[in-house]
Amino acid sequence: IIAAHPDDEILGCGGTILKMKKNNQINAMFMTNGVSARSNNKMKINKRKKACLNLFKYLKLQKPIFFNFPDNQMDKVPLLKIVNKIEKKINTLKPDVIFTHFYGCLNIDHRLTYEATITACRPIGKSNVNQILSFEIPSSTDWAYFKNKKFKPNFFIEITKELNEKIKLLQFYKDELRKYPHSRSIKSIKSLASYRGSNCGKKYAEAFYLNRHIL
Repeated sequence: IIAAHPDDEILGCGGTILKMKKNNQINAMFMTNGVSARSNNKMKINKRKKACLNLFKYLKLQKPIFFNFPDNQMDKVPLLKIVNKIEKKINTLKPDVIFTHFYGCLNIDHRLTYEATITACRPIGKSNVNQILSFEIPSSTDWAYFKNKKFKPNFFIEITKELNEKIKLLQFYKDELRKYPHSRSIKSIKSLASYRGSNCGKKYAEAFYLNRHIL
């Protein structure tokens, strides 16, 4: 999972993590701390990182990787620098499936994370990456109104059994949740899962855009 901020991994594919973690090695890397653009308060920054670490410990997953690029200012960093960081970790971890952001998100960090990931995963050499999926992030993907860049999922993972646990996981990042009708409210997140489920004939699902699939 290559995400811009801690909480994107649960918002975008938390149900999928729960579904896949028993039979797969799951690693995650985060580009920024997700806080410093709003506040340079070190306590708040550390609180977000600690929440992320506690979440991964709770899930019994490998400790996530933090790159510490400037929050909501990744456009100030040369793209090549971001690509190189991701590429080195991909060469070490050798993932066969990658989950990352959608290229048309409103958030600049999301867009650059996607672009850097796609570049780092270019099909050359002995790349292990056979599948690249983009997830949607409530309040970033749905708020983006770029021409011809609307999120149109073509890949779905049922999370009917995992939805309640996904909602519990979001409590690790409770400071990032909002009241309804905000897209990042619990009610809206459940509604999105229900809507994506109806898209594919299931009760609840997470939706993705399949960027690449190699058999």
